[in-house]
Amino acid sequence: MTRREVESRYRESLIGRLWIILSPLLLLMIYTFVFGVVLKARWGSEQDTFSFALTLFSGLLLNGILAEGLSKAPGIIQSHSNYVKRVVFPLDILPVTPVLAAAFNALLAFLVLCTVLAFAGTPPGWQALLFPLVLLPFLLLVVGLAWILAGLGVYFRDITQLVQFLLILMLFISPVFYPVSALPVAAQAWLYLNPLSVPIELTRSLLFGAPPPELLVVLSYCAASILVFWSGLVWFLRVQEGFADVL
Repeated sequence: MTRREVESRYRESLIGRLWIILSPLLLLMIYTFVFGVVLKARWGSEQDTFSFALTLFSGLLLNGILAEGLSKAPGIIQSHSNYVKRVVFPLDILPVTPVLAAAFNALLAFLVLCTVLAFAGTPPGWQALLFPLVLLPFLLLVVGLAWILAGLGVYFRDITQLVQFLLILMLFISPVFYPVSALPVAAQAWLYLNPLSVPIELTRSLLFGAPPPELLVVLSYCAASILVFWSGLVWFLRVQEGFADVL
């Protein structure tokens, strides 16, 4: 189902699966022009336009997984209502599929980012191989949230609009456009409550040598990810018994 989800985006297009590679390259060019050339955004006086674009791209790469997985979750059961009414099917698979498809695209975009860094003369070190370990707790967290939203979306249709607003809010209160160190010390702890903050900081540490979050913060994030994953699954399995009556 994940493979079908990925291929459906490029089906009947002229260049087909090449868009999987071209899309992140085009996005990188757009970010470089808009934020680096037009807005002249920087993280410190020593950072050039290209470096800022790569830093920004690494954060938006992870935000894409969160945005795609959670934006589709509230309506995914309704869009597969035939699985609920007519077929004995493990419904808990449905919210996971968009998350895995987004993760696949993010991994390809990560490889594109590493390739661009290599051509720029600053290839990432062996630490870049640890990126799947950074991605794993983040995916557990996103899947858990997707299960919760998918269950809520069946009973409360307005949840879709609320999620869209929250996704925009989480984007701007995460270290995508600015480093955590740019905030006052008292506000930095609150920023780590955003599910994007820790994986973004860890990814930039692997690629650009930025300071990683403290070990206690990382361990707390991993524990919270497992808790959300387990709670989301328990919630979904409990509420799915009434899906057929609602749909």
